[in-house]
Amino acid sequence: MKTRKEERCYIQTSKLGEFIRGIKPITTEKEFKTGYNQTLYLNNSEHEVPFGISIKARKYSKLSWGKKIKLNLNDEWILELKKDLIIEDSRLRQKERKNLKLKDISKILQKETKDFSLSLPLRPCVADSYRRRHYLVKGSDDFRITIDDNLNYYFFESGLIGIKIGQEDYIRIEVKVPPNKLKSSKFKMIRNLLLKLKAEPIISKKDTAYALLGKYLRNKFNEKTAKSDIEIEAKLSLDGRKQNIFHKIRNDFKRGRINGFGPMKGFPYILESGRLHKYIVNHQNNYIRIGLKGDSQTTTLKENSETIKDLLNLNCILKRREIKISQPKKDLNQSLRMLYRKRKYFIVQNNKNKETYCILIDRCTCGAKELFQIEIEGLTLSSLRDKEAEIIKDIAYITNKILRKYKDLKPTTQTKLDWLKSLKLKSNDWYNLAVG
Repeated sequence: MKTRKEERCYIQTSKLGEFIRGIKPITTEKEFKTGYNQTLYLNNSEHEVPFGISIKARKYSKLSWGKKIKLNLNDEWILELKKDLIIEDSRLRQKERKNLKLKDISKILQKETKDFSLSLPLRPCVADSYRRRHYLVKGSDDFRITIDDNLNYYFFESGLIGIKIGQEDYIRIEVKVPPNKLKSSKFKMIRNLLLKLKAEPIISKKDTAYALLGKYLRNKFNEKTAKSDIEIEAKLSLDGRKQNIFHKIRNDFKRGRINGFGPMKGFPYILESGRLHKYIVNHQNNYIRIGLKGDSQTTTLKENSETIKDLLNLNCILKRREIKISQPKKDLNQSLRMLYRKRKYFIVQNNKNKETYCILIDRCTCGAKELFQIEIEGLTLSSLRDKEAEIIKDIAYITNKILRKYKDLKPTTQTKLDWLKSLKLKSNDWYNLAVG
């Protein structure tokens, strides 16, 4: 069983040669006849694999997958189980591997997943295929750098047939560091090289696959996100060890236990995704969220935040206005903090007026720190005051029902930014990303 820290980022293809030249003095390239990795991420339609755990099957090939995949139950795969592990205030990953035929994996997983409940068996859900180059850092067998490109993503709606749902056109770099090398000069040199090349931290391939799946399903069923500048949401704090409450709430809506509300008709899916939120601290000591895409930069501001005085006196419903400003990309010289947000969500509707609400579970990490919350979210435009009152009434009703049943949930008004501001972190902790 291996334990290591994993950091990942991406660079533009034009900078790859400079990166390889930079690491050449401290690494040795390890070549394989099978240059492509193929990975199946196992889950079920309820997405019941908890945050902090990754269950996947991997094999190696001389060729990339095409637009479609047809799996063979008799093919041999490497079953890989990864779990988060906190050691000395660092978030590490613990990995265990077993060689199995695909048809035997589900039998093994019944034993391996005994620590969390499943209403449905696990199966291939999403997948990726990519070309990989390996570089071993001299002086250690388990300190390495991998370079991935030609990345394609797939979805298995059911059975063994997968379809392509997206791709990437940049270079992924992953640094896998054993605990005893975290303070080494070689690890510091690799980090400094990546910063010099303006490498950007990136979410995991698994989270990217789930994000592409969400986009694919919304497009397929023409489920568009409503345009809005006002965010209204109830926030409930949650112990990360009790993530299954989210799935119990989902079951309450499916079984009609929240009177007057049910899963959105025609779109019964749970969606899952991950996202990195980068914050800069300006001269007024305010935190501003920055999004980078290509040569553009988006600044997101949350304004006019207030706690709604609802009729049920829950005191956990927030109303905020969100403003996004796009501008050309520029160097960020201010202090930086990075938050890795992973979430699962489903959409419910008011059976009478068809107004829709998002029920979601968030896991935010920054280094070894983490925050779990459940949110009940509605959206509206600032000019629609009558609709706003209706949304607040619905959110209060749903939230009250949930709180009365699940005593482990607690009302809160703490935002992700409040939590991030409260953390005592080292200056470079923006680069210490959680994985999984």
